[in-house]
Amino acid sequence: MKSKILLLSGALAFVAVKTFCQPVYVINAHFEALTKHDVKSIVSGYADSAKVFSPNWEGAKTGAAVITDVYTRYYASTPDLSYKISNIINAGNEVVVEYAVSGTLSNPEGNTPAYMKGKKYTLNYCAVFLIKDNKIAAERDYFDQVAFLRQVGFFDQH
Repeated sequence: MKSKILLLSGALAFVAVKTFCQPVYVINAHFEALTKHDVKSIVSGYADSAKVFSPNWEGAKTGAAVITDVYTRYYASTPDLSYKISNIINAGNEVVVEYAVSGTLSNPEGNTPAYMKGKKYTLNYCAVFLIKDNKIAAERDYFDQVAFLRQVGFFDQH
């Protein structure tokens, strides 16, 4: 009887650990795709109705087409964009990731001031991800916009 109870409790512990850790696996796959600039894999990691919030825009961006556009634009404007995770906090179906993004604004979008072209930048981000059914259901990104503007020369012009 004791061995059956131990076996059952061991199996339950394995299931609990696997379930608790699953969101981290989703996030690790997400950052692997980000590092490779693999937009198709990035988008496939989001739920169809996923909402992404960022200081870069007002409100939420929702759905695969919009997420595809966002990352395609990021990689076109900053082809050397890189990511470095410094901390991951797993809180059940939510995961908090602290990371740095670095790159050179090589191909600024049409309405970007010319003086920003060629500027290198590094931004420290904090993102909160909600994971449901092994997909990113929501993402909230936070970073210091003033730090970005300082690094790309905005305050030198004004």
